[in-house]
Amino acid sequence: MNDDILLELKDVRTSFYTHHGEVQAVRGSSFKLKKGDVLGIVGESGSGKSVTSLSIMGLIDEPGKIKSGEIIFDGKNLAKMSQRELSDIRGNEIAMIFQDPMTSLNPVYTIKNQMTEVIRRHQKISQKKAVKQAVKMLDLVGIPEPEKRINSFPHEFSGGMRQRVMIATALSCNPRLLIADEPTTALDVTIQAQILELMNDLKEKIDASIILITHDLGVIAEICDHIVVMYGGKILEQGTEKDIFYNPQNPYTVGLHKSVPKITELENEERLIPIEGTPPDLMNPPVGCPFSPRCPHAMEICLKEQPPSFQLSETHSSACWLLHKDAPQVEKYEKAGDDVE
Repeated sequence: MNDDILLELKDVRTSFYTHHGEVQAVRGSSFKLKKGDVLGIVGESGSGKSVTSLSIMGLIDEPGKIKSGEIIFDGKNLAKMSQRELSDIRGNEIAMIFQDPMTSLNPVYTIKNQMTEVIRRHQKISQKKAVKQAVKMLDLVGIPEPEKRINSFPHEFSGGMRQRVMIATALSCNPRLLIADEPTTALDVTIQAQILELMNDLKEKIDASIILITHDLGVIAEICDHIVVMYGGKILEQGTEKDIFYNPQNPYTVGLHKSVPKITELENEERLIPIEGTPPDLMNPPVGCPFSPRCPHAMEICLKEQPPSFQLSETHSSACWLLHKDAPQVEKYEKAGDDVE
């Protein structure tokens, strides 16, 4: 394994077995994350983003199961580890910030109780040192008067401050990988901007790689080094920030760009262009390209066969039959990066 690669997923497939049938939530995800980089995973609800992150953490409970594939973290295959082995890695080497800080913190315990429990679980230090470490982390994420606020209960914090506490808790054991699953979803726009600014700032302050999961391309525009676009449990496109924003080569990625409100369009009173249709039923996913039922450029082969991943450059790849040498030429995709601030 390349020494620069911290995490590598190889054809990971995760399903949930219900009494109605198998829900194929992740259908062959493969990507790499370099040490110190920020990877963004973007896509609509139900695309497989969160299940991918939970698979990495080993948090897939019954009736879910990682069917196949490898999750290589620092040379170790997490998919083959027992829960006891994973519990030593979770929170210590890999930490996760969950979607809703309202439900992620226990309302009957103080912030100090909850943070020091995590620290002492993974580091053999005294309660006094654990409190000192917790205060340091609260200060790092911008909590005012951390020595005083550490004794507060979650309900005494605003939504944005609770999310900062969650980030501080995740960072308290100096993890090598931080996974942030929709960290701005439950927050209003101004607080979202503050949390994203904090995440961007933390890139420079912590020695960790970050995976940022979101449904909003705008969220990852400035913070991510590499972006993975997921749809229907599959990766349709991946590349650097410049690849995805300035040279998108998959109709789904282009559709995501067009459906994001832009200041220039609001001034000209132009309508948004939504992606028509609905996401696929992952209990009965399409035989061909998962996006084919909604794609304006779909061809007969798109409905019958899944496209291979075409390597466009060293950093950029896309799974789309339009990139095949025999495919008909379609109108060139607009460069969405022109509208990215």
